[in-house]
Amino acid sequence: MEIVFETAQEAVDLYRELPAVFRQEAGVLLINSRLVIFPATEADFGELAFLISRFIIEKFERKWLLDIIENQYFFSEPEEKIEILSIITAIFAGEKNDLPQTGTLPDKRQLIIESLDGILSEHSTFTFQSILRFRLTAYREVLRQFVEIAIDEYKLEQEYQVFIDKLRRIIRAYRPLCEKIEVLDEQPFRLYDDRHRLIRNVQSVRSFYPLLKQWGIEAEPSIILTLIALAPKQVIVYTDRPEHSIMRTLHQVFEDRVCFLPGDFHAENEAGLQ
Repeated sequence: MEIVFETAQEAVDLYRELPAVFRQEAGVLLINSRLVIFPATEADFGELAFLISRFIIEKFERKWLLDIIENQYFFSEPEEKIEILSIITAIFAGEKNDLPQTGTLPDKRQLIIESLDGILSEHSTFTFQSILRFRLTAYREVLRQFVEIAIDEYKLEQEYQVFIDKLRRIIRAYRPLCEKIEVLDEQPFRLYDDRHRLIRNVQSVRSFYPLLKQWGIEAEPSIILTLIALAPKQVIVYTDRPEHSIMRTLHQVFEDRVCFLPGDFHAENEAGLQ
């Protein structure tokens, strides 16, 4: 089998990606801009397909993703492209498992391997460019779908940051009504004033919601908006789930006004007051 490359450097790059053991067992020869390979078994063909797929992903995938982002979805600002690309990278690394759409897409590496199945075993000579141009349609379509998912996530994150910014500005714009609020993370949340008295008329803060509309905020009642309505200078949250999305949002909105303590700290404080 002979693979012909556009440049000698491309041939060298792939040659270096092949493990020494494979090069020896499959009799790989580097001749100028060509690789001559003598795979002897089905396992050799399978390993070669895997190694070529890894080479394609490492060498071309980032460039193709950026091309899709810019030329198919028209994001041309460098910062936007990098943000979207970072979301895609997180998806590939398994760090965005909360996006259910990603679970329905086929494995991108397997698509490349399947596209190589015929050409490696049935052609004695072919160009590497023919693989890139004609054999990777399914793989590149999956890349486009990942880009689409990432762009949707990027837009949601942008909207979320606008929402957080508005809430921060509300806090800064209005005079605090109390010094401190303690929040006990239970179902439902329990709120205590700075004299450690349970705040029972939490529902009364709903009168604050028409004011929120003046800021362009349409939202259902929540612990976050309740605290904004009460406008404390300090918020202490007793919780055993500081990484939960609600807690992260509280931290982003109230910034240095909020601190988080373990839930059992509240029980100890109550015992000390009795």
